[in-house]
Amino acid sequence: MAEFFNMGGFGTYIWTSYGFAVICLGWLNYASWRKAKNTAKQLAILQAATPSSPKSAG
Repeated sequence: MAEFFNMGGFGTYIWTSYGFAVICLGWLNYASWRKAKNTAKQLAILQAATPSSPKSAG
């Protein structure tokens, strides 16, 4: 098991890279979720502020 984590002497580099990638992907996921949440909130505000007009038939 120790050999797996050591990765032939490159374990420090490899596990640091994996950790950095996981942190970046987590941050990207959080930032995307937050942006979508804010955009949906702004859309709801704009739709509430806009008077609804009946759609013309035909």
